[in-house]
Amino acid sequence: VGANKNTIKIIGDHTDKYVQAYFEYDGKKSGGVTKSHLRFGKESIRSAYYVTQADFVACHKQSYIHSYDIVHEVKPGGTFLLNTLWKGEELERNLPNHVKFYTIDAVSIAQELGLGNRTNTVLQAAFFKLSGVLPVDEAVQYMKDAITHSYFKKGDKVLNMNYAAVDRGLQSVEEIRVPDSWKGL
Repeated sequence: VGANKNTIKIIGDHTDKYVQAYFEYDGKKSGGVTKSHLRFGKESIRSAYYVTQADFVACHKQSYIHSYDIVHEVKPGGTFLLNTLWKGEELERNLPNHVKFYTIDAVSIAQELGLGNRTNTVLQAAFFKLSGVLPVDEAVQYMKDAITHSYFKKGDKVLNMNYAAVDRGLQSVEEIRVPDSWKGL
């Protein structure tokens, strides 16, 4: 939720778009499923509601692809980003075939950088790269400014780990080409 709050603040502060963040929590709260509904556009947003047909959907836990019908909320022609360890044939066995999508292994990246299971900054960077809502260079600067603001008291090590998470999030997104075998599914 924190990264998505920062994302919507960056969009609102650095574009001419109206913005809204609306969050949906399950009963468990900590450790439960959270859906972040980020809305932005040229027209004023006058009500709060869940987004059911999105231009961009990201799934931050690969196991959710089997537990929830996540991709049904992506508009035709929309973008889907999955945080996953799956590659190649394993990906083909596990994923739906009806969206243009990308993958990133944010879990491994966060662990390599010393962030444990905190993948939010990696995934936030991937969002800005794929969504096109802001020029990527600008989004990176705004994200790093937000990191500095949030974590400057924790020292250079924490700041540098989070800055690296932004950089790796941009570099590690992979577009998945839909194999011919999926077209008949």
